[in-house]
Amino acid sequence: MGYEIEMSFDLKRDKNVHKLIDATIDRAFENNCERHYKFSEMQGNPRKLKRQALICVFYFPEEYFDNMADFLKTTVDKYKKKIHIESIYQIDTHNLIYASPYYMNIMETHQKDDYKNRRQNRSFSDTDYYILKDILKKNY
Repeated sequence: MGYEIEMSFDLKRDKNVHKLIDATIDRAFENNCERHYKFSEMQGNPRKLKRQALICVFYFPEEYFDNMADFLKTTVDKYKKKIHIESIYQIDTHNLIYASPYYMNIMETHQKDDYKNRRQNRSFSDTDYYILKDILKKNY
């Protein structure tokens, strides 16, 4: 099947985020992204929003893993302060490779426990380890 990458853009910090989103989408399709979709997310009451974000989800087929890794690496390197990687998910094995702290807070308990268990046991495949270590620079 493939991989899904979920990225968030903080709308409270950057008002002119559409150029950044368009550039990210263009870069994704240059790297053989098959499809994407966007949605907005808000937390808090209308007068005092805690979180106001635009979420983009990109789908890359399995055969374009190298292109997906290149997209992820260049996006993280170039827009580290403006884009947050929320999750990376391998669809065919139902494997959550990476979850941000915010994403962990909104996960269901059994999913969170499974993810934490995999992280503690370091039961990652070679591709998972490459994504975490070389691209996201996480030490597990």
